[in-house]
Amino acid sequence: MKNRLLSFCLGIGLFTGLAEAQLQRIVLQGTGAPQVFTDINAALAAAQPNDKLYFSGGTFISSTAFTIGMPLHFIGAGVNPDSTIVTSATTIATTSGDIIIPTAATGSTFTGITFDAASDIQYGTSGTDDNPTGILFQRCRFLCHTYLDFDDYSTSSTVYDECIFNQYVSGGTGSGNTTSATFTRCIFDYAIGTGSCIGEVGNLFISHCVFLGEQAFRNSDGAIMENSICTDASYPVYQSNGVTFTNCLFSGTTYTGNSSGEVITNCQLNVPAASIFINEIDNNYQFTDDMHLAPGSGGIGAADDGTDIGIYGSSSPYKPGNVPYNPHFRTATVAPATNPNGDLPVNIHVAAQPN
Repeated sequence: MKNRLLSFCLGIGLFTGLAEAQLQRIVLQGTGAPQVFTDINAALAAAQPNDKLYFSGGTFISSTAFTIGMPLHFIGAGVNPDSTIVTSATTIATTSGDIIIPTAATGSTFTGITFDAASDIQYGTSGTDDNPTGILFQRCRFLCHTYLDFDDYSTSSTVYDECIFNQYVSGGTGSGNTTSATFTRCIFDYAIGTGSCIGEVGNLFISHCVFLGEQAFRNSDGAIMENSICTDASYPVYQSNGVTFTNCLFSGTTYTGNSSGEVITNCQLNVPAASIFINEIDNNYQFTDDMHLAPGSGGIGAADDGTDIGIYGSSSPYKPGNVPYNPHFRTATVAPATNPNGDLPVNIHVAAQPN
């Protein structure tokens, strides 16, 4: 009961998924009393470094580009419709311009949010402020491009954990740039015309990820890719020298294109894409797809730690439903009218999240 009451208190400012009485809110929590906003720009203007912004379900739209000018922590209700029936999913969007993350935003974190900028997620506005480090995106979804630099010489560093990408991520220009990015248990959807899912990241590490119908990366010398899957029919990597592949499944006929010096350990080529997953057949990821490995797949138990290759391997497999770490609303029942005492009966069931 104590845990349920605590979860209710934490979440009541976020709870908005009722079909008949929905109001989007952002709860800003810092050193003072919590503040409630409905406009994302107003919430950002009031924020102080290291504040937390709790977003209800719904779409929060800025009519212009906006900048995250300090370390902040964004917590949404989630991105998967099946797991946000009560609250609805959280989306942050712009109708014009970028979502800008400059150096001053170093240490910022984001969880349970879909990003849909009209332009891009853009690190910095010049070559002097495009170096944020320690940026973490966890269980987020990206419907827009992400640029991890402004001038091709950024030293930014970013971790993506259990994220879904419907557009590409770029770290600069050329294969010798200095951006750093780590991707763990991420899904990359086929994005027509982009050539590859990740490009131009100088320090690239990929583990237990899935790339559907497109090259995993290009122009990223020295990249490390382990325990991952790529269903591109040609090769998983292009124009990237000295890359390391360990315990991967590839549908392509060769490991790289226009590259040299690759180091390959326990990988498989020519794996039919249709044979890999329980339910994913069109290289177009949908939340109804089942990305567990199909019975008989050569990736079962074949990761370097003895778990499965792909997102459901590792010591911390992909979390079903992309549920964020904050308490998760499972059901909610609100009476249509107040009772004789003037109270509105509300029955909410929540579940604490271990991670």
